[in-house]
Amino acid sequence: MVLLIGATGFLGLPVIKKLLKSSYEVNCLVRTSSDRSDLLDVLEPAGKKIVFSIGTLQSEDSIIPVIKKANSIVYMVDLKHTHLLQAFLNTVKRTGLKRVVFISSTTVLIPLESTVKNQKINSESLIKNSGLDYTILRPSMIYGSKDDINFSKMIRFIKKKGFFITFGSGNNLIQPIYIEDVADAVSNVLDNKKTYSKIYNIAGKNPIKYNDMLNIIRNKLKKRFKVIKLPIKFSKFLISIYTKISKNPILTPDQIERMGIDKVYSYQKARADFDFSPVSFENGIEKLINELEA
Repeated sequence: MVLLIGATGFLGLPVIKKLLKSSYEVNCLVRTSSDRSDLLDVLEPAGKKIVFSIGTLQSEDSIIPVIKKANSIVYMVDLKHTHLLQAFLNTVKRTGLKRVVFISSTTVLIPLESTVKNQKINSESLIKNSGLDYTILRPSMIYGSKDDINFSKMIRFIKKKGFFITFGSGNNLIQPIYIEDVADAVSNVLDNKKTYSKIYNIAGKNPIKYNDMLNIIRNKLKKRFKVIKLPIKFSKFLISIYTKISKNPILTPDQIERMGIDKVYSYQKARADFDFSPVSFENGIEKLINELEA
């Protein structure tokens, strides 16, 4: 039995599908208030059965019986929540379970300081010193879900407005990863002892320039749209003002600065240890566009 923690997040359904396809029994830890409708809407008509167990990381006693039934765990809660990770690690120590796959992020590799980066680095350090048979997967920017806040949001905006705003020259390199490739990685490392006590960067097939990425989206959408480019420094100034007057800003100056740097990651270690072979951005974004238009 594989226990999924964080299954109601946007990565949950693809991971569940991959595990079921690989004949794993799946148990999802959920809070009483968690919305499970998206999972049930897809899995029940397909005749797929999963188990839901009620519990919360904030109550160790509520999840100990669930963990004791599991052979392994996939932990998909954002590692910026270090206090939740610490509670989980404390609980696992009381059960004797050893095998856990954690989802981190290539955010920890970005050469800029940020609160989120430091939180995730601290969480990874706790995992490495936990005594568990862990594997940490660090995906780059994930896309491919209708609910992702990256490309799905971008495509909907372009189709509605007919333009898109970018920050910087657009010559920076990015390497986004298709969501199914992340799910494949989870399934392929789960029982692979070669991956124990290791950290893997996983990303899209090839790095591409941001400008080229926009051209690929333009071609796949078969829709012309205007790209408005704003300088990084000017944009940071505007966003700094915006963050002071907005209660819930959707952008920060740090995020703007990160948009101008290269985000390129080697996945050769993942290829060697569990045959990681991601799809190209062209193929992944075409799948997403088709799903959004269905």
